[in-house]
Amino acid sequence: MLLNNSIKQSIYEIDAFLDNYTLGTLIIDDKKAFLQLDVGELIELDDTFKIEVINNREYISVTYDQVLNTIDKYMHAPLFAGFPARVKQ
Repeated sequence: MLLNNSIKQSIYEIDAFLDNYTLGTLIIDDKKAFLQLDVGELIELDDTFKIEVINNREYISVTYDQVLNTIDKYMHAPLFAGFPARVKQ
């Protein structure tokens, strides 16, 4: 299972590099969205970024507004928080 996850992560990193995206994890805090990089750095996002969340090995385009305002009905929290994602400006 660890090798499988490592291979998937490598594929995401190669895809991001080839398409000029930055890969990380979506963080939502104080009504703002950020992409957290593996090194811990945060990139503050806004509506000028193209954002794609990674779900079930698919890239799903979402808007900045959707990232902030799509709420999980069970957790009552932003749905996309914690998702792996890639962004480019």
